[in-house]
Amino acid sequence: MNLHQRLAFFYELIGCGHALYHTVLDPSLQLADTNCPFSAHIPALLNWDEDAPSFFASLADEPLPVMIAGCADLLWILDFEKAEGALLAFHLIGPVFLEDVSVPRLEAAISALGIYGGGKHELVGQLTALPIFPINRWMDYGLMLHFSLCGQRLDSGSFHFVDRKTASSGAPEQQRPSASHGTWAMEQELLRLIEEGNLDYRKRVGRLVERGQMVPLGAGDTLRHVKNSIIIFTALCARAAIRGGLSPEVAYTLSDRYINSAESAGSFEEMASINSRMQDDFVQRVHDCRYARVSPLFQKLFQYLDTHLENTPSMPDIAKEMGYSVSYLAREFKKQTGQTMQQYLRSRRIELARLALLSSNDSIQNICHSLGFSSQSYFTAEFRKAVGMTPTAYRQRNGVEE
Repeated sequence: MNLHQRLAFFYELIGCGHALYHTVLDPSLQLADTNCPFSAHIPALLNWDEDAPSFFASLADEPLPVMIAGCADLLWILDFEKAEGALLAFHLIGPVFLEDVSVPRLEAAISALGIYGGGKHELVGQLTALPIFPINRWMDYGLMLHFSLCGQRLDSGSFHFVDRKTASSGAPEQQRPSASHGTWAMEQELLRLIEEGNLDYRKRVGRLVERGQMVPLGAGDTLRHVKNSIIIFTALCARAAIRGGLSPEVAYTLSDRYINSAESAGSFEEMASINSRMQDDFVQRVHDCRYARVSPLFQKLFQYLDTHLENTPSMPDIAKEMGYSVSYLAREFKKQTGQTMQQYLRSRRIELARLALLSSNDSIQNICHSLGFSSQSYFTAEFRKAVGMTPTAYRQRNGVEE
């Protein structure tokens, strides 16, 4: 299929289950094609001004999908159609909601845009009919749009996030019972899969996510809303992992790390990456505990090492803690894992370093010292060996400013 056939197929698919709209705009953000009944109000809902075309064109230089929060917490996805480096069109899907929004709150937001009378009444009616999507399902649609446009497969950490809200008012809303039920069912299934250590959990959950949504814990602030949801869900995942066999000490240590990272994250991209890594980490560790063919001694040893990564005791102290000699522990570790204990610790520290580089503006020197590397030059060399680039380049590639 050519580009336009792929896009037509994608747009047909996304309209099968929900009233999802798509709009095509030329490089100056003028309407080229749409099935959105309120397309005339899109510029107002997204607060587009005379600088908007150049702003979004600048994002096309690094063509990643863009998550846009608009008026009344409407959520959109924007992506780019290009040919030989030239921007041909903007493709916009949405809007949807992350949470239920009351009619009075919508009316207040629409009035703030200067839309009144019959036009306001009609627009509010159209917006209240929009679907409520969980953030991970909406991101999946963005990834599919990007693949349709570019043929490039991305992950959930590959979004730009742009906040163009113009108005929001009112107290936190109550969820509709049906939406709350959907959230609970989706959440419980994901926690069950973590408890099982099911490595196929993403595909399993992908079939379930329809009406589930995150609890509105930051009404009027989409970033705060996502951050709070990730923090709470991390705590729930830790408890599911404990039920699955992960030691409480390891589970709570991991939970603290991911919660601190989420709280200090400054962008949607960082939070999505942290959330994805957190779920993968808990699932993999529970799987290893339940199914990996390692002795009880080494299950205990791995848990001990993982809770002391930032300041690992000496080999004699580790051997004493385990109740074995240094030589026996080193020999058995190599036999069961295929690597030395030092190699294992180094790889785990690199993983923590990647998380810290993405989720904070802490200096590279502080990060390397906090993880027990002897010098910044040694840390940089080990990071380059494991990741394929320097810590600075890794940050720049992922859009984190120092």
